[in-house]
Amino acid sequence: MADDVIPDVIGGAIPVTVIGGYLGSGKTTLLNALLRGGHGRRLAVLVNDFGSINIDADLITAHGGDTISLANGCICCSLQDNLGTTLHSLAARSDPPDQIVIEASGVANPSRIGHYAMSLPGLHLDAVIVVADAEGIRRQARDKYVGDVVLQQLAAADLLVLTKTDLVAPQVVQEVRQWLETQVPCVPCVERGNDQVPPALILGLRSELAGPDHGLGCDHEPYEHVHGEEPHDHRFAQVTFTTEEPLDRGALVAAIDALPPGVVRAKGIFYLADALGEQVILQMAGRRREWQTGEPWGDERPYSRLVLIGPRALVDEESLHARLSVLLTPTIE
Repeated sequence: MADDVIPDVIGGAIPVTVIGGYLGSGKTTLLNALLRGGHGRRLAVLVNDFGSINIDADLITAHGGDTISLANGCICCSLQDNLGTTLHSLAARSDPPDQIVIEASGVANPSRIGHYAMSLPGLHLDAVIVVADAEGIRRQARDKYVGDVVLQQLAAADLLVLTKTDLVAPQVVQEVRQWLETQVPCVPCVERGNDQVPPALILGLRSELAGPDHGLGCDHEPYEHVHGEEPHDHRFAQVTFTTEEPLDRGALVAAIDALPPGVVRAKGIFYLADALGEQVILQMAGRRREWQTGEPWGDERPYSRLVLIGPRALVDEESLHARLSVLLTPTIE
């Protein structure tokens, strides 16, 4: 396969996640969970209205006009000013955030916001997450006044989060999921009822990729299974593949292209046979895939590590292991 299958994308940019969805879908609840979550990332969350976030007072360390600083290193910024100005100032900070999360307004097209953020230097679009209310999404989509807006938002999604599933019968949830599949084929959908959605699904997998020198390599077994990023949430499975042998580029791309739809997030650092001196990085959110050329390996022992996450009911670990085994190069005995 041609070398340009994996484009050369400059790494190091701040990832941007856009959260969209119609009014009342549950975007703010999702943002609150991210601000309070124990994901270990310094987030900058951009919102239209501070009041809607309702941040716990004991989390706030400073409130300076259009910015609220939190004890966990996160900040919450008002979007009353120009979006571009706000994003530029965040990227130019001496202590830039690890990730930027933008809450789109309930009637906005999140795709436009995502593409705008992607056009700015120092930023890259991680994913567009669209929140859909299981109770009302079909009714809203049929509404003659707002239906086009709702369907446009759904079409922008790399990943759908179906909310309020605990408020409707299981049969209704299934019907809504089937309806979403007809409206936006190939867009993965995860559910959020009373339980939280693991931050890895919203923010991506960025802390799971330490190599063999950090104690995460595979001395004997090329695969290991980690039971979810968050131990209390058993709805999601995490499957990890690790090897220190160089991988074939064509086999890697084919294996990623063949991943089943149940895999909704993936992150990988790869040691490729035709690029032995530098890391190649994959970030996948739903149907969005981004390949980057990373840093040179330098003195670090090269390795490949791929982490996949998805709903346990839809992730067949044995099948994934079989798919990933084709990544091993023919030189391995």
